[in-house]
Amino acid sequence: MDVSYMIGWIRVFLLIVCLFIAARSDYSILKVRDQHWINWLFPSSILLLIELAILRTHATNLYMIAALIALASVSFTKPPSILHSAKWKLSEFTLFLIFIIGLVGLFGGALQNADTNFVNLILGDESSEITLWWSMLGAFITILAFLSAWKFGIIQGGADAKALILITIFAPSWQFLPDPITSSEESLFLLPPSIVIFLWASIVFIFAPPILLFQNVINGNIEHWTDLKMAWHSSRKLISEIPTSAVDGKQVWILTEVANQEDDQIRIVNRMLPRKNSPSHESILEKLSQLEEIGMEKVWIATKHPFIAYLFLAIFPLLIFGDPIGLIAGRFD
Repeated sequence: MDVSYMIGWIRVFLLIVCLFIAARSDYSILKVRDQHWINWLFPSSILLLIELAILRTHATNLYMIAALIALASVSFTKPPSILHSAKWKLSEFTLFLIFIIGLVGLFGGALQNADTNFVNLILGDESSEITLWWSMLGAFITILAFLSAWKFGIIQGGADAKALILITIFAPSWQFLPDPITSSEESLFLLPPSIVIFLWASIVFIFAPPILLFQNVINGNIEHWTDLKMAWHSSRKLISEIPTSAVDGKQVWILTEVANQEDDQIRIVNRMLPRKNSPSHESILEKLSQLEEIGMEKVWIATKHPFIAYLFLAIFPLLIFGDPIGLIAGRFD
């Protein structure tokens, strides 16, 4: 069996485990600790180092691994300042060394590959050494794009951005992954694997509202046409069932609330969106008790659907179909 092929599947297995643990954490405690991503940087970078060493590639390509790690570290901590070098700890010295090696990989590789024939590069006819450096540079730009998207709010969750960054380090290009099961020569081009996973996750996420609406219809939660405004993003539950879910760690937002009008008449309202702050277990029980006192049996609730869970699920269409945009473009070529 080819060693690179075996390493590719080891990489896939570790990526599945990494995202599964992250998705489970985000679903249960509403966050993924930075230490999780830092821990997984080691196996992802070691696999890259082993594979590039097997290929006996140029040193600048090896140094590009440091460039990827250095840029990824920006999502966890500030780069070490030379002005405070006298107070550096071992971790800061190590990170500074990684930055220096990464810079050598970037600028040294740029000088080494300055005469690249970009037509041949796009067509896949360029040498493997040159193609590898440019693919690593593409991964560097991809990580930079994820960091920028997070900073400007295009990607809302920090854990989502860090997951996509780690995916990029696991698989900087398709060269480091097994061929998709249904692969063919129809793909006109291939986007970076981490961007493809983001696309597949977004596609899966789009199907969540109609599935939730269908479940509400089946469960008999649509009693009036006005319930349709709630049924696509929330579900109706018996009040007696909700505290148990909250205790089990599943974050719940109560969308049904009691509103007191000026004439002291009680009015029930259903919020389209949950409040920004995550409610405490005590506040949930207090609100449910208030609703029970006025005779409510069922209320609309919203639960968190972490996007990391969709990133985890997106690994499988990635392995089966590959890049959907490339396949579609290839059919219209």
